[in-house]
Amino acid sequence: MREFWHIALRWLLRGINMDDAALELQKLDALIAKGKMYVILVFGVFFWGMLTSLVVALIHYFISGDPFWAELQRALYIYPIGGILFGWFVWVQINRKRDKLRAQ
Repeated sequence: MREFWHIALRWLLRGINMDDAALELQKLDALIAKGKMYVILVFGVFFWGMLTSLVVALIHYFISGDPFWAELQRALYIYPIGGILFGWFVWVQINRKRDKLRAQ
């Protein structure tokens, strides 16, 4: 009896994984359809670059006591540029994940 439940549970989870994979593939296709520049700007520059700039400026403000706006200005030059690289990395990972899901 125990093995029956084990097999039933595996069958149920496999069905969920298949649906999840199809849903994830659909989401990845929609994101790729928006384009490379969208992913780089939104995920890289705006999300990663701007949020990292804000966090680093706050940390420097509390640790070193420098004026917050000067620290933020300095960070806004550096981290959004790094965000371009981060966004490109996200784009590559999205494409790899889509290709892997399509191969299944």
